[in-house]
Amino acid sequence: MTPEALFELFLLSPIGFVEVDEDGKVEVANPAARQLLASFTRDWSIGDLFGALSDAAPDLSTRARTFASPRGVVVANMELLAPGAGRGLTFSLIKVLENRFVAIVADASALATSRGFVTRLEQQMQAIDGAVRDYATFTVDGAGRIDSWSASAGRVHQWSANDVIGQSLAICAPAGTGAESHVQQTLALASRNGWCEEEGYRVRRDTSTFWASTIVTALKGQDGTATGYVVVTHDLSERKKLEQSLTEEQATSTDYLTGVSTRRGFFDVAAAEIARARRYGHPLSLLLVDPDNLRHLNDTYGTDFGDECLRALAWVCRQESRTTDVVGRVGGEEFAVLLPSTELSGGLVLAERIRERMARHVFPGDTRDVTCTVCVGVVELSDEAPSVDGMLTLGDTAVQRAKQAGRNLVVGYDA
Repeated sequence: MTPEALFELFLLSPIGFVEVDEDGKVEVANPAARQLLASFTRDWSIGDLFGALSDAAPDLSTRARTFASPRGVVVANMELLAPGAGRGLTFSLIKVLENRFVAIVADASALATSRGFVTRLEQQMQAIDGAVRDYATFTVDGAGRIDSWSASAGRVHQWSANDVIGQSLAICAPAGTGAESHVQQTLALASRNGWCEEEGYRVRRDTSTFWASTIVTALKGQDGTATGYVVVTHDLSERKKLEQSLTEEQATSTDYLTGVSTRRGFFDVAAAEIARARRYGHPLSLLLVDPDNLRHLNDTYGTDFGDECLRALAWVCRQESRTTDVVGRVGGEEFAVLLPSTELSGGLVLAERIRERMARHVFPGDTRDVTCTVCVGVVELSDEAPSVDGMLTLGDTAVQRAKQAGRNLVVGYDA
């Protein structure tokens, strides 16, 4: 290649070339280098390369001075990101003669975009991890050793990262349960199926146990082999205690006619859910469902039909609710539905489904053409309604407004 051609390549190349001495003083720089490095300088000019890059690569000057060979690569493809800017670069420094270096700079804008995406994703994950209070998330390597430990995992299991990093996943299981063997079986199942889920006891640092649901998801490499696993543990200890309590008191806490919770049973569960919602800052809503004209239906079609209306209403409430919702008979003909982790808007949606389904319900026999409509009051846990009694009182206010407006309506409480 002729000298003229080399000079033209030097001027027109999209790759930046800079010749410097061991102190970083710039001797020659092509236009591409000046453009690419401009965002690293204060006055958009390059006189001292090492000084310009001191924030992004503070050890460049030391590397150049201490490079002992007469020539060779000092730095290869270092990734640099301009402070406060969206420009990313790859940077190489080559010693060509004694006290002479050539820096090669290439655009890597995708680097800045990718790092920005990763940073946002990390911030989102940290926000999620900080918001969930009864979930633990962490990762293990292919052999089942814990290699990352989140703040949520620390809250649930009460260990710090220093306590558990490098330890087997079996540390989270109660002692004497064949935990190590069970861990390997669980990881093998997750590797084969992509994920697996189980419920069982887990252990905290103080050796106390809690009931939890655990999902293990495999992270696979390009060859399909599991390289690690994400573990998500949901602390169900409070729910387990409530279930056990309800089982023990089932004879007195289940309404004989409708099969839903009695007023006492409903109040016990609702009080615990309200305390849980306040502790973790979760929303919680309540529906109060009251049949329209039930006394008239009793007088016209008999008390057996009135009982059938109540059974149908309880059935509809259970069918439309989630498994985590609580349905109870809180009065002679009134039913309440407690909705954990649900705002007022979500309660209004469920209430409308219950109202519409009851309006379409077909009763058996000679009463198939009779309808039993309902009014539903919806209220959200707040300072104005801080307890079960408070929420039921405001729910009743919303129900009365619905009846005054013509019945067969859903009304959300507002002051």
